[in-house]
Amino acid sequence: MSSVVELQPSTTVTAVQGPEIRNTMAKQDHDFRELLSVLTLEEKVRLLSGESFTAAAGVKRLNISPIKVADSTSGVRPSQHDSDMTTACFPNTTCLASTWDVEALEDLGEKLATQAKMKSAQVVLGPNINMHRDPRGGRNFEAFSEDPLLAGHLAGAVVRGVQRHGVGSCPKHFVCNDSEYMRHYYNVDQTVDGRPLREIYLAAWSHLLRVCDPVAIMMAYVFSLFYRGHYDLIERVLRKSWGFKGLVMSDWFGTRSTVEAIKAGLDLEMPFPVHRGPKVIEAIKSGQVSEADIDERVIKHLDLRNRTRESHADADAEEYSEIEEATNQTARKLAEGGIILLKNENGTLPLDPNASAGLAVIGEFGRDAVVTGGGSASCNPQYRIPPVDALKDVLADASRMTFSQGVKTRRIIPLAPVPLLQTPDGHAGVEIKYINDSSPDSPILVERREKPSVWMMGEFPAGLQVPGSCIELNTNFKCPSNGKHTLAVRRSGAFRLYVNGEEVLTGPQPDVTTEQFIFNHILLESRVEMAMEEGAVYAIKLVVQSRDRETVGEPTPYAASLCFEEFHDEDQTIIEAMEVARAADTSIVFAGRDGQYESEGYDLEEIALPRNQVALIKAVASASKKTILVLHCGNPIDVSAVVDDVDAIICAHFPGQEGSRALADILTGNVNPSGRTATTWWKTLQDAPSFGDFPAQKDNGGDLTLKYQEGLQIGYRHPKKERVQWPFGYGLSYTTFEYSDLMVAVSGAGSTITLECSVTLTNSGSMAGHEVVQVYVTPAKGSRVWRPEQELKMFTKVFLTPGESKTVSLKEVLRVACSYWDETEKQWRMEEGVYGVLVGQLHSAFTVSDGEHWDGL
Repeated sequence: MSSVVELQPSTTVTAVQGPEIRNTMAKQDHDFRELLSVLTLEEKVRLLSGESFTAAAGVKRLNISPIKVADSTSGVRPSQHDSDMTTACFPNTTCLASTWDVEALEDLGEKLATQAKMKSAQVVLGPNINMHRDPRGGRNFEAFSEDPLLAGHLAGAVVRGVQRHGVGSCPKHFVCNDSEYMRHYYNVDQTVDGRPLREIYLAAWSHLLRVCDPVAIMMAYVFSLFYRGHYDLIERVLRKSWGFKGLVMSDWFGTRSTVEAIKAGLDLEMPFPVHRGPKVIEAIKSGQVSEADIDERVIKHLDLRNRTRESHADADAEEYSEIEEATNQTARKLAEGGIILLKNENGTLPLDPNASAGLAVIGEFGRDAVVTGGGSASCNPQYRIPPVDALKDVLADASRMTFSQGVKTRRIIPLAPVPLLQTPDGHAGVEIKYINDSSPDSPILVERREKPSVWMMGEFPAGLQVPGSCIELNTNFKCPSNGKHTLAVRRSGAFRLYVNGEEVLTGPQPDVTTEQFIFNHILLESRVEMAMEEGAVYAIKLVVQSRDRETVGEPTPYAASLCFEEFHDEDQTIIEAMEVARAADTSIVFAGRDGQYESEGYDLEEIALPRNQVALIKAVASASKKTILVLHCGNPIDVSAVVDDVDAIICAHFPGQEGSRALADILTGNVNPSGRTATTWWKTLQDAPSFGDFPAQKDNGGDLTLKYQEGLQIGYRHPKKERVQWPFGYGLSYTTFEYSDLMVAVSGAGSTITLECSVTLTNSGSMAGHEVVQVYVTPAKGSRVWRPEQELKMFTKVFLTPGESKTVSLKEVLRVACSYWDETEKQWRMEEGVYGVLVGQLHSAFTVSDGEHWDGL
């Protein structure tokens, strides 16, 4: 093999991508594997399942402790499933991906490990490396990108950081967990040896395992062992071809079989035995499973204990203070690095913090900080800093700023506020009665709660009959204002709502799955509008029946919540916002989404801004001299209705507890924006390549099937460039960077031949800042199959002061840079020919003179 140009040996910044890395973890003082021979069969089987929502089982007799696990990358949640404990809240994963910063994400991993130890967790359940296939994907905000190489390398950095000090990392979800709608039940129309699966969806995992060695991997629901190719996925691909030696676990309630799951290579069923436990013992006795099969699975559990240590919160006050400071610095740095400047015209940004010009901040997110998305990737932050306060801290004259709330953004009605509630006997909050149908006049339990909500999952007060009971909630509600307000009920069963003894709202048992009950609360909600008077006290009684049958294979839900929202005249608030904007020189409008919209458990229905937000933005832009739009989101947003109305647009993501400070520094130029899109922003939902094939739909046989008709043409790989609002890898800066002297070479021999690129990068502007160097490879002409016009193969992030230049050198294994999956041979193929390299506006070429096939990473 030979190159068209030779690489010069000068390197100032070097980023290595490709060579296999196996990080060393803290070792236990003894080898847990030695206990295999003394475990009884029942104890072995016990290890193959969880014992709770937050722990895999142990064996007390042999001092094999349970393995405590915790979600996730944006913030390590406490081991107690329903705890209100706070935690350090980092930016969402798409914001992390938008940093394109491997070093920063490795630092994040170390901070996550510290947080895990403080919560006594031994394994962090993350990161999530599913692909951003469709901009409606509910969990896209907690995944990295549409590009497998970017996702794999950044996730690998997090894993390395987490595992450096004895905490384990469990990336998820293997594979194709790209849609949340009915994710337990749909199938995928792709095969293990199809190009889309190999080059996109499995490729992210391949890249991950080339740069790190996670202790465990979590399966996706869609491939949770009822899919015909599950054996191929775990045993043939993950273990034999890729050499993964860690533990493979199910997602929660994701196991669908007993014998098949064990033989397919699933080591751990979570969160507790459904298809295992006694069923495994029976399968062994009947000869369907051998004890050797069980031993093979148990070894993975013992190995995981060898590679991790039990975690305990043992820091003293001084150490804890130092940990907090370092953690907050990391959270802020990540938010700064991930926030993206998408548009900046008419010299709008940066704002001058020392100017006397008026500044209007408009939108409820300007006062109520958005920090995270919803579901298992959400967390309760240690603090929330309102963006208006963060801006005041960086402005020389805070009095120049005014605020207007604007319109409401919400899917569900909030819980009735505790200060407005009083129990019938005069205490704050609500009275809860648990009543069996067989004894309606004799509650088995009466309790008081502050919040007007009961939320149970399979664990009920002793003696409560389920089915066959009800929850009765009583409170006296003091109305805060005159108006036609909204009362709402969220519940698991049929209900009746009474106000002053009069029935005002009833509803049937919601037809929802357990997962929809947990996450998609809008499906549980019924509302009624009522004219109410300020200061008046209303006696409210809510009665919710238990569900009419127990849920099979999952905990039975039981819930009752009383909700309230004051009347809000949005036409008037828009008028008020216009008046505030008209009096200012620049207006900042906060809009987009929060965790009610982007969450585990359901997908978005559309990606356009809500109509009331569009009306607000247009009204403010018509009145303001200059308008800045700040968008909170995990998924791209269709901004076509307002993009021409505003002067500047910033994507702030869900930026974590330090996000407001990071955003204030970027708005005022204290920090140069350096975030780059990790996913293509299409102009409209209809322009997305997956539109029409997302989410899953019933096929001719009546089964839910998720089709991947776009194949390889996901995101920037799609040729439809004219329908893109902002492309993959895009982001503006307050300074300028120039590329020069691109050099490309191929060197080495055998399977370790590398493609090396060198380019000189110069900060030709007036502000210090970071630039993301992106290297794309174009396919050889005359390829026997269709290939994308270009594919990302290397990247790094570089900091330069004004006028500074650096030579940046990157390298990648040639096989990775040039190959595609041959569906006929079921192997990777690298063809001979001349390939192109694109870096910035520069291009070069290199020649591959020997084609080859291979399997594996």
